[in-house]
Amino acid sequence: MSAPSKVIPEDAFNREETVQNYIKSRPRAMMDMPVRLIIERLRELGKIDQRSGCLLDVGCGSGESTRLLAKDFHHTIGVDPSAAMISYAIAFDNDTAGVEFKVANAEKLPIEDSSVDVITAMFVLHYTDLAKFIPECKRVLKPGGIALFYRQQISKILSAEDDALPVIDGPVKMMIRQLLEKAREMSHPSFHTYELHGTQFDAISWEKKNIKINELEFAPDALWTLGSWSRFYHNLPFHQKVRKSGVNPLSELVQAVKNTWTMQDRDSDDIKIRVVYTTAMIHLK
Repeated sequence: MSAPSKVIPEDAFNREETVQNYIKSRPRAMMDMPVRLIIERLRELGKIDQRSGCLLDVGCGSGESTRLLAKDFHHTIGVDPSAAMISYAIAFDNDTAGVEFKVANAEKLPIEDSSVDVITAMFVLHYTDLAKFIPECKRVLKPGGIALFYRQQISKILSAEDDALPVIDGPVKMMIRQLLEKAREMSHPSFHTYELHGTQFDAISWEKKNIKINELEFAPDALWTLGSWSRFYHNLPFHQKVRKSGVNPLSELVQAVKNTWTMQDRDSDDIKIRVVYTTAMIHLK
């Protein structure tokens, strides 16, 4: 097994406590929305007219999204550098056939040459060394195969209680800028390409590529409170690493929301919010 990618903090998702907190706090919509968009795109491209072919899900994490995608493929492989995540994925109670999980990173895929029809990667690209990952994608894809990379970024926070309250967007951008600045200091030099509309997609060398950008809001049944939303991001290893430096942009954002809505005295778990994300999907063929 190859060494973990330098872009990811060495123990990022390998602590059992981190894995359990991440899975517990992650909203269902965080998995369902990307999978839905990817399946829609695959249908448009004629890749899942029938249940056949092989799909490789890179950075599969705990495997829930991988299993959702697997329903449309004969064989599905999920890979992730975290042994803890893969252990959870293997133990997860699901009867989806034709799914296997492996501990591996994106830069050295344990996959045979020209054996995969579709590669998916969700919330992963900014963790990879693109100079090594993209050639690996080209190596394992069959002729005519495609890769779909998905990512999203917080765009706006709105009140789920009163539509007349201001939209929060400026503080969101402030939080992201602060996270990125710390990432440059503490992580891999290329981590700055986490920005959704940055240079990362442009830097990918591929014969044909197409980028689709949308702005989407979580469905009504996935509403968050300000407290539950912030806890999810607090549990992300990257944010934990940034907080160790003494910077906590997420807490600043929570306070900015309360100040803007004149809710300083309310508990964050009592403030219902709607979150809008800007999503980007790159299709390579």
